[in-house]
Amino acid sequence: MKRVILIMLTLSMLLVTGCWDMLEVDQRLYPYSVGYDLVDEEEGVYNITMSYPNLGALGKNAISEEKVHVLSTEAFNIFDAIHKLTTRVQYQFSLKHLKVAVLSETVGVEQKLMKEMFDGLYRDFTANKNVELLLVKGSAESLIDTITKSKQLDTVEGVLNTLLNNAQDSTMFIPKSLGEFILDSDISGASIIPIATANEDEVEINGGGIFKDYTLIGYIDGMTNRDIAYLRNETNHDGFRTVYNGADLTLMLSNITTKPKLVDSSNNLKIRMDVELEAYIHSYIMGEGRQINTKEILEDMQNHVAKEYEEQIKKTINIVQKQYKADLFKLADYLRKFHQKTWREVGDKWEEIYPEIDIDVDVTVFIRRRGLTK
Repeated sequence: MKRVILIMLTLSMLLVTGCWDMLEVDQRLYPYSVGYDLVDEEEGVYNITMSYPNLGALGKNAISEEKVHVLSTEAFNIFDAIHKLTTRVQYQFSLKHLKVAVLSETVGVEQKLMKEMFDGLYRDFTANKNVELLLVKGSAESLIDTITKSKQLDTVEGVLNTLLNNAQDSTMFIPKSLGEFILDSDISGASIIPIATANEDEVEINGGGIFKDYTLIGYIDGMTNRDIAYLRNETNHDGFRTVYNGADLTLMLSNITTKPKLVDSSNNLKIRMDVELEAYIHSYIMGEGRQINTKEILEDMQNHVAKEYEEQIKKTINIVQKQYKADLFKLADYLRKFHQKTWREVGDKWEEIYPEIDIDVDVTVFIRRRGLTK
């Protein structure tokens, strides 16, 4: 019996494969950001910049002080760039941990190049499909170079990825991954990519670039981005400051919900955006004539905040609908899903109809907690 078991174990060893082609983690290069700057529009040539952590600078026994390596080359795409850079580095590149793709403005305005770039990244099985997108008005290479001097330097994950994780839930920008951008473009033909700006030795992300059919058509600031995030249900927390009854009032929003509603489908389409904001009072200096001790006073405060929000959001809707004619609120998708009869009537001419439809806003504010009162 022992002999039989020994023979079976010996034969089983012949069927077990070993890791003959295994590469150690320190024998690969892991870019966490890549930048695209347009060099030749007709030929589709970019200056592609990649940054990756120097693993030799990690740990207690670090053998180098340079935490990040940056390489650039002219190429047709990131895969062509990797092929060219193999003559300058000793290890293979792996795109599985690619976190951020930075696009310069010159790239964003070229529809054909944008589609080719995104198609290549999303189609290739070696690339990370959740790579976050960033737009820069200047040079993508300069932005990445700034990161190497940044006070916020994060060796393993990268500064840009750390900022885009948005741990503070900022509404001044909304992170946008490659997959989310493609989905937005397929559903409503429009999307937003956050803007990054290099300020001496640090990077700031604020506002965004509006894309329509994979083409950069304009920019929005952080406050406009905040309103769009509300209307798209892409944020659930925020702060709001106003003046009520002669004193500063600061609210912390704990729940933000927006629901579109088709009000009129007969002649000119009318859609109302019902926005509900739940909040609690963060600060309000009370004194003579500034108490919150009756239901009527609380309701008046809620109405005051709601009216101010409505005025601001209407300005944002006007910018998005009239100026850029971009369906960032996904109204086409709403009609397609919930009002199929209406969509069959307007779907073929949506590009012409959308800028002219009546989009109204109704904001309701609920202050759930009002703090201490006298």
